[in-house]
Amino acid sequence: MRFALDLVEPHVRPVRHRTGPVLAGAGLEATRVPHPQPWRLPMQEVADLVHVSFLDLAKVVTAHACGLRRTGLDELLFGPDCIQQSIDALTYAMHDRQIRREMYVLGGGRSEEGELLAAQWRSVRGRLRDAERLLKEQRVADLTAAGILPFPTATSDPRRLARMWLGRYLPDEKEALVRGFAAEAGVAPSATVHIRSIPEKIKRCIDNGWLVAPLTDAVEQLLELDRRAFRQRLMVDAGRNDTRDDALCHPLLLNRWRDQLNEVLADIAPSAENSHTRHLHDLTLTGTARSAAQLERLHGRRRLFAALLQRRSECIRLITTLNDAMSLAERRDPSYEVLKRAGARAYDELVRRHPALYQLIRARLAPYETGPGRLEITGSRARLRDQIFDELDCLSTSSRPGC
Repeated sequence: MRFALDLVEPHVRPVRHRTGPVLAGAGLEATRVPHPQPWRLPMQEVADLVHVSFLDLAKVVTAHACGLRRTGLDELLFGPDCIQQSIDALTYAMHDRQIRREMYVLGGGRSEEGELLAAQWRSVRGRLRDAERLLKEQRVADLTAAGILPFPTATSDPRRLARMWLGRYLPDEKEALVRGFAAEAGVAPSATVHIRSIPEKIKRCIDNGWLVAPLTDAVEQLLELDRRAFRQRLMVDAGRNDTRDDALCHPLLLNRWRDQLNEVLADIAPSAENSHTRHLHDLTLTGTARSAAQLERLHGRRRLFAALLQRRSECIRLITTLNDAMSLAERRDPSYEVLKRAGARAYDELVRRHPALYQLIRARLAPYETGPGRLEITGSRARLRDQIFDELDCLSTSSRPGC
């Protein structure tokens, strides 16, 4: 959810929207005018405002980055409920200050204004980096508390590795064994479906109730769009910070959204005079003075490029959050430990059923054993595993040419 607002508690006071002018004409819609100085409002009103208005949030985080201090503001902007939105707003503000400074400098504007924008850019960028570090620390703490981090190192036990590789060599048989053992323990079939792709994992989490992501009509329509129509949809979204296309944030669309954002950024980079798509580089370092018409065209392309960079950063954060949420949900489900035990039993059964295949793997690992129960594989494990699998193919099909 983007800028979700709980309308029960603690937001018991109604948000007072400032309406825009009434516009006559078909297809025209009035939008709320951002507050000129939202950080000066009472804190309760600031809290209400930043949860529903991106542009007001951008103003508040910019003022905070440039020195504004108010009791409770740090927690409001960078607490668990708002830190991702504040990072997004800081990204927008950083790009805004950079592009405005570029237009001043390339247009021969006053140096004082350019220096002020440069100082604001440095302050916002510094606060953005601090917020990103804080978000990473929070993420690591959550995953560590759940036992997901630190990730286990590659096993150095030859018996364990041989069992794992045998299971990988016989995936269908292993999966059937796991399902059978899990069913005996009372695990629902939906929890034992083998996952071969990210969409399958997301659908399983939705089916199991681990992830609440309903397939609304808007999401269904996006899923059916062809490449060109989807690209047009994300381009429109990039130009609207306060009224975004939230259907793009559905878990089943995030990877496609990121991939097409990367494509669009690569296509637009030359006209935005950006030599890469990693970030917005500073045109004032090598740029020359431009005419008013040239600056106007360049300004539009730079704004679009910056908006797409901002959306890509948001999309990547959402993907990371989604992956963490699915891992945490799987780990907390009662079936998790049961499935682990079912997997261990499946490996044991594979060794019992295929002793020759298991012994071949053990024999090929033997040269890398440095002691009892200890391996030290030099080079690529994946390459060694592929070589062993080729030998297993020959053993299973002795009539195969070349074996």
